[in-house]
Amino acid sequence: MKKKFIVSGMHCAACSARVERTVSGLRGVNRAEVNLLKNTMTVDFEESVLTEEQICAAVKKLGFNASPFIEKPKADAAENEEKRLWRRFCLSLLFLIPLICLSMGSMLGFPFPDVFHSSHFLAWGQLFFILPILWINRATYQSGIKNLCALSPDMSSLISIGSGAAVIYSMWGLGHIDFHLYFEAAGMILTFMTLGRYLETRAKRKTSNAIGLLLNLAPKRALKLVGEQEQEILAEEIKVGDRLIVKAGMAVAADGIIEEGQGSLDESMLTGESMPVDKTVQDVVHAGTINTAGYFEFTVTKTGQNTLLSQMIRLVEDAASSKAPIGRLADKVSGLFVPVVLTLSACTMTAWLLCGQPFDLALRAAVAVLVISCPCALGLATPTAIMVGVGVGARKGILFKSAAVLENAQKADTVVFDKTGTLTQGKPEVTDVLLENNVNETDLWRHIISVEMLSSHPLSQALVQVRQVTPLAVENFKIEAGGVQGTVEGVVLLAGNLKLMEKNHISISEEFLQKASLFSQQGKTVLYVAQNGRFCALAAMADALRPEALQTVQELQKMNKKIVLLTGDNQKTAQSIAEKLSIQEVLAEVLPQEKQQQIQALQKQGRNVIMVGDGINDAPALAAAHVGVAVGGGTDVALETADLVLMKNDLLALPAALRLSAAVMKNIKQNLFWAFFYNALGIPLAAGVFYPLFGWSLNPMFAALAMSVSSSFVVGNALRLRKFDPFA
Repeated sequence: MKKKFIVSGMHCAACSARVERTVSGLRGVNRAEVNLLKNTMTVDFEESVLTEEQICAAVKKLGFNASPFIEKPKADAAENEEKRLWRRFCLSLLFLIPLICLSMGSMLGFPFPDVFHSSHFLAWGQLFFILPILWINRATYQSGIKNLCALSPDMSSLISIGSGAAVIYSMWGLGHIDFHLYFEAAGMILTFMTLGRYLETRAKRKTSNAIGLLLNLAPKRALKLVGEQEQEILAEEIKVGDRLIVKAGMAVAADGIIEEGQGSLDESMLTGESMPVDKTVQDVVHAGTINTAGYFEFTVTKTGQNTLLSQMIRLVEDAASSKAPIGRLADKVSGLFVPVVLTLSACTMTAWLLCGQPFDLALRAAVAVLVISCPCALGLATPTAIMVGVGVGARKGILFKSAAVLENAQKADTVVFDKTGTLTQGKPEVTDVLLENNVNETDLWRHIISVEMLSSHPLSQALVQVRQVTPLAVENFKIEAGGVQGTVEGVVLLAGNLKLMEKNHISISEEFLQKASLFSQQGKTVLYVAQNGRFCALAAMADALRPEALQTVQELQKMNKKIVLLTGDNQKTAQSIAEKLSIQEVLAEVLPQEKQQQIQALQKQGRNVIMVGDGINDAPALAAAHVGVAVGGGTDVALETADLVLMKNDLLALPAALRLSAAVMKNIKQNLFWAFFYNALGIPLAAGVFYPLFGWSLNPMFAALAMSVSSSFVVGNALRLRKFDPFA
């Protein structure tokens, strides 16, 4: 089973990588994923082998706190952490300012009294001000030293060693005249580190805003109809079967079906569509939508975690917590990062000493290497962009079910469209009916409609709408490949495509075949009907194209995507539709069970395939594709089968989703480049590699500032995605 845990105390990618590696190695764990951004861990494990307590105990051995996840206001926890770090920074700064004045005041020409010019007074004064800073930031030392002793050093360990070495060296030199002290460097290292974590926490909280907005959509109260009286109840008290009242301006508190009245609902929070949707009796309404005008009463069908809004929230949270394949590189590097930095720091000090340089210069370079090295930026590069991107998509009615889908979507080179209900409106209408001679039309329609009523296929529903008849009892009903069959009043009725007729050896005259061919050339779908083994009629049906279908295909082609039409219709009908949409590649007369095989055949050609369907009868094909896309996916089936769900019934959301995917991946690559480039340039600079050539060196104080800036830069870059409009 899969469960989520809260893991506190992680400060960098090295921490999260170690936790993930340890838990993944436990017996009974199938998969473990740690999200540094949200301080959560999702573990898929066998309950018969492992318990939650054992998982938490394994994490605690590493020096972190772990507990099973309990729903609580995430914003409050993030805000409390943010306030705590801000107080810590302000207190550190309060003591840092006089510390800097004492250590650097004479160089800056401060007008100190004579007593301040005493070297002993300045030295002991600096010690007086550094001690409170060390106490205020003691949590860094507690965590860093503990992890160091456990042979699993992290970012806190680097800071602890670097600042601690500066303090100890300075304390040793207190009694020496003209001895260079580094108390101010240690103080600035700790203060800037706290500032960096504050900015990082603040930015991380902003990345979670989209999920927070979704959580706030569900109303806390509702009006329940009890007899003839209105009664206000809490949302938690709503039960399936309750009759609720929704007045103008109120939000719908649960999913249900309207029983009386009508309203105009703002469903933008679910679909991203800004225009209100008119709803009346028997229409479905969803929790979180807002009634902008009208009054209606509805019967509750789903509550709490079962509503469409709750399913969306779970999808968004799961996607934001998952890891994209591109992020695995950063995880691998982060796991080795801190030990490598410790080694480089030691090598730096040794090299300077072997070159005959003074100890304090060697120490300063070694400390600078420790302080400037920042695995945090590596760890935040991917999850921050993923979380913001998933949130932007949710606001626009685009649901990515995982970070891997977000990455794979922009890699696709081929987009395969199902026809009925995807490129077309999915509501075909009967346009022509041709009967054989001596066929009783009244009896035929009674038989056809009685059988077709048992099928949910759009073509069957179109036939049902032709006439109002009293349905008859149907025996031996079954759905064939390409049609249906059933016995009505002793007559065996067969209705379906030409392949079904040929399979059952039904003979059709040349006259009817020519007329069927003509209908097909007009883009119509032809259905053949036989009674007791003899052909008796054909019906032609037209399913209008979606108004945005052509624009969608054109936009995808501009993105250099190859478009394929996949349909069960005959070749002529499919070709007619393809010509209207400028689609070059057509796969026609494909049975439902063969669609998956066609997708796999395209993949064997080396193509990266997106399959677009309605999420209901295309499930195998959606699952087989690299990315399965359901359009107008406000159904449980769509949420289950598709990798990418377009909540609004608009095909233009597909190119928008691909643009968003590309923007997120570009942002991730920018973040990773900055994180690697920063360390690749910063560590040699701090070590003094450029000193012999250009005289460049780096004071530990500025190294601490640079370290703080790196993480904030990565998170800030990810936050730029919040302004990205995929539909623009």
